[in-house]
Amino acid sequence: MDKLAGSNQPQKTHFLEQLKNLMCNDGFEDYASPSKSTEVNLPLQTISTDSNSNTRATFMAFADAVIPSTLGALDLQLDNYIIWTLDHFVAIEGDWGVKTVPLSSPTARILNIAALQLITFGNTKDSPNFFTYPDGGPFAALSPSDRFEAIRLLENLQVDLEVLPSPYRNNIGLINNIVTSLHQMVMFGYYSEWFSLGSTRLAYPENHRIERERFVWEKVDYPGPSYGYRAVRGFLVEKFSE
Repeated sequence: MDKLAGSNQPQKTHFLEQLKNLMCNDGFEDYASPSKSTEVNLPLQTISTDSNSNTRATFMAFADAVIPSTLGALDLQLDNYIIWTLDHFVAIEGDWGVKTVPLSSPTARILNIAALQLITFGNTKDSPNFFTYPDGGPFAALSPSDRFEAIRLLENLQVDLEVLPSPYRNNIGLINNIVTSLHQMVMFGYYSEWFSLGSTRLAYPENHRIERERFVWEKVDYPGPSYGYRAVRGFLVEKFSE
């Protein structure tokens, strides 16, 4: 299944060669500069795509694009929240039944694959900067607006689904669900005051403790959980006639 954006064959061949390195060699190794017609400047350095540091850099870039600083997603370490959620709370049904599968690494890889396609076909608005997140790959090198463009490629299934890592390969439903959930995870982490859990934030919910002031709630004037808040349930009727 080939859903790559329209481009000439040399560009596509170049992209697939780089993609093979991404999938099989755990990184980009000593790329030769692409032809001038592609206008792509990939780094002449090794970029690990399966390491924990690369995964974290990928989600740091994603979270920062959704809620930029100051007091944004990175200030509250929401990249860790995304990784923790993807690795502990996503269940997939397969031949073995329903099982929780760690998804942070393969999810980071599909973001990198979409970003690599965007870069290789020259569809970025800004030049990629591989020094923004030194441990990151193509996705982290994109500008925030281009990161959303890479995500749009995934949302619209404009990547080759056959080259995605398991369990995303040719799995349209899972791709759509995860891409949508990533945005929600950032918001949930931000407004749930996850950062306020301090040293217990990576524990399971039953072991959570509030160790820091709930400053996000104060920022949005939310008074905190309650058994009930007043809400409009209608209006008193002084006269009623059929």
